[in-house]
Amino acid sequence: MHKTELSVGNLHWILQILHNIEVGLVVFDRDYKVEVWNGFMENHSGISSVAARDKDLFKLLPTLPKSWFEYKTDAVLKLGIQAHCNWQQEAHSLFFDNVRPFTAQSEFMFQNITLFPLYSTEKKVERVCALIYDVSEEANNLLQLQSISRTDALSQLFNRGYWQESFEQEFARCRRYGDSASVILLDIDHFKPVNDNYGHQAGDKAIQLIADIIKENQRETDICGRYGGEEFAITLPKTSLDEAEMVAERLRQQIEKTPLEFTEGNKKQSIQLTVSLGVAEFSSSFPNADEWLQQADNALYSAKKSGRNKVVAK
Repeated sequence: MHKTELSVGNLHWILQILHNIEVGLVVFDRDYKVEVWNGFMENHSGISSVAARDKDLFKLLPTLPKSWFEYKTDAVLKLGIQAHCNWQQEAHSLFFDNVRPFTAQSEFMFQNITLFPLYSTEKKVERVCALIYDVSEEANNLLQLQSISRTDALSQLFNRGYWQESFEQEFARCRRYGDSASVILLDIDHFKPVNDNYGHQAGDKAIQLIADIIKENQRETDICGRYGGEEFAITLPKTSLDEAEMVAERLRQQIEKTPLEFTEGNKKQSIQLTVSLGVAEFSSSFPNADEWLQQADNALYSAKKSGRNKVVAK
């Protein structure tokens, strides 16, 4: 009897804990009608617990992927098991604002979600509890590490390893769906004399200048990387040979018109850079991605052989 009185007497602070914990807590029935909506959910959704009660969960959270969430919940209801979803599967299941705007990379909160069954006194699963964890800090740390691992430090383009991996994925996509795509290889003309005559700092600035111009002209779907030394590579999805050739020519002209300016000692220097570019379009006849890249490399060789500062498309 004393234990029952303690349990009832302490119910008010147990509810306070559940309301104030830094974890989202939602309880809903088989029809997705909300019965519990804690303070975390109030703060991040802008909907009070009173307003949320007995409302349809998907109307309260219109960004929640319905079919995906129903699939997860169905397993909980039928099998009486827990279901988990981490941010790497559904990064922003609920599009709540990120509460760390000065440090986070994403404007939305990354979440992990756990669903578990709530049994009635008859041992039937009548309700489901969803716990929503804010994992933005961990997710952003991992994304930052991933970005560092695939980025060339000097040019801030993708490094060769990541670019090559993405290029091979594009090759596979083109083979599967029959899409068009092209690749550009770009090489700085007479780069060694820049290093020899003005030092490696001037060479680094040359690479950064070319990279900046590439980024200025980059479309959202393009994949741009530093392939090695003074050579760059650009994958252009859904782009014909003629279109890619125009992109390459635009890069060539802009680079030719943009002087490399730097200070050597107390003296200001200005160097005119030029580049050679080779362009190749995807063909279903290529047995692998290396053959496609080799076609672009052959075109680049032709551009350099025929006088440099040129675009050759094959």
